[in-house]
Amino acid sequence: MLALAGCSSYFDSQSGYEEQLESRDDYQQSEEHLQAEGENYADQQPAESEASSGWRCYWDPTFDDDWHDDYLCSNGTNVDRPYLLPEDPFVESWEIDAAAAAYEDGLNR
Repeated sequence: MLALAGCSSYFDSQSGYEEQLESRDDYQQSEEHLQAEGENYADQQPAESEASSGWRCYWDPTFDDDWHDDYLCSNGTNVDRPYLLPEDPFVESWEIDAAAAAYEDGLNR
């Protein structure tokens, strides 16, 4: 005779299962954040009229966990991906935005 005292699943027996469920929520939020950033990226692509008027630098993430190279500059025919603020080990978005604007100004002089 076979009797089962209780049922449990593989997932119930794993330690940290509830933490894994919580991290799924974080993951979904991060996907939403990436989607929003992707929409911002599409808005920042240079129009053809802008491309003919000089250099334009826009956010073009490399997804390599290094914000230093997340801007791409183009004048319509040439492309340059600068490595901005190399001396700064941790770069915040406002810093890299300012550095890209300064780099763009330098290219257009």
